[in-house]
Amino acid sequence: MTHGSMTNSPLTARRVDTALMEWIVLVAFALVAAALVAMPARGSASAAPPDDTATLIEERRTLLAELRELDEDAQAGRISADDRQSGRRALAPRLRAVTEALRDRGESTE
Repeated sequence: MTHGSMTNSPLTARRVDTALMEWIVLVAFALVAAALVAMPARGSASAAPPDDTATLIEERRTLLAELRELDEDAQAGRISADDRQSGRRALAPRLRAVTEALRDRGESTE
């Protein structure tokens, strides 16, 4: 028996098939695990709908408090005027969206 005929043996082919099957199973498990991690848990606090009125009211209060804090920090000299403006620009789009969502629900935003 020559060395070349050993590589074509049924035993070698079985080893290759087994290794290939192991990789396929590992990839399948990885895909299932990734899908489970990507899906939010049902009933968890993080899965609460973002348009819930109480959540929006609290988020608006938090955003307004952050804006006030930026103004106070700028007045006290803890941050520069540019940092204050950058912070306000970062918060403004979300505050606008939350305020509009509350108005659409008939909530007072005063």
